[in-house]
Amino acid sequence: MDYLATVREAQPLVICYTNDVVKNFTANGLLSLGASPAMSEAPEEAADFFKVAQGLLINIGTLTQQRGEDMLKIAKEANKQGVPIVFDPVAVGASQYRKDFCRRFLEEIQVTVIKGNASEILALVDETATMKGTDSTVDNASFEIAERAHRKYNAAIVMTGETDIIVQDGKGVALANGTRLLAKVTGTGCLLGAVVASFLLKDTHPSIVQLASAVSYYTISAERATSSAGGDLPGTFATVFLDELNQTTTACFQQEIKKREVKNHDI
Repeated sequence: MDYLATVREAQPLVICYTNDVVKNFTANGLLSLGASPAMSEAPEEAADFFKVAQGLLINIGTLTQQRGEDMLKIAKEANKQGVPIVFDPVAVGASQYRKDFCRRFLEEIQVTVIKGNASEILALVDETATMKGTDSTVDNASFEIAERAHRKYNAAIVMTGETDIIVQDGKGVALANGTRLLAKVTGTGCLLGAVVASFLLKDTHPSIVQLASAVSYYTISAERATSSAGGDLPGTFATVFLDELNQTTTACFQQEIKKREVKNHDI
């Protein structure tokens, strides 16, 4: 199945409860892809939105007590209406407050996908794990970490890093596309969560191929952006990246994808 073409044809409405730093970039990225973003944060309108929405992103980047309660209310309505949820536990290991919220969220809500870097995913399965901000401090991120999270939370795992790891239904793939420039622009990781949500197309149990298509489309668009004039500089890259999200085709990422199946201890 051509998931990218399907997304562009369907123009899915994706509800994004995301952090204040990245809202504009996230909305523009989804529009470039061909999806329809709604940056809705009001639990009062969730029931109406989820009648037509095909995915929900919950990103905890600028977490507060009130926002946390609103996220839970919105996510519970999504569960009620069968709308898939992508959960991004930004900097979960940075504070006990974030750890406690993520634990509560994952206990009360059935999420479809958990997306985070290696140290964020590790913090969800290991209470002793810590991190600095949103940067990964795990040197040997492995399929084992993602697999543990997959088993614990019964959710697909998209673990980002120099090699992106996806685990679903006990299977794993490693994706080696990407560019260092993604770490130089605020909000690129957050946008990836929204892109994954758009590829779900209201599917609460996506295939590993479906998830790999979303991540590969994204990272290969980023690679292609760096080949443009000035694309090796953060400011230009951010702009050209949005253009490439609009221009990258299924044929492009199928030709350029660096993908392999993995098993435990095989990263």
